[in-house]
Amino acid sequence: MIGQGCCRSVLARGPCAEVTRCSCGHIHLAVGPVTLRLEEDVLRELGHTLVEAIHQLELPHDAESQEQAPAAHGASTGGWKQ
Repeated sequence: MIGQGCCRSVLARGPCAEVTRCSCGHIHLAVGPVTLRLEEDVLRELGHTLVEAIHQLELPHDAESQEQAPAAHGASTGGWKQ
């Protein structure tokens, strides 16, 4: 729900997702029926995480790769930012 006086502009749109910026400063990531409201730095970190996941999907799949999960981008910061 858009707040009173808020206006969204589209930053990016693809076949399965849309990213918009609200005039009040929030970033909205819509994937299908789910919309996440994020801060800009969280969106950037999410992008890095998704790129890492895609990179891992492109590597050969073997038993060793299942045992060792890749280090998450920003893991040294002490956890997740919500």
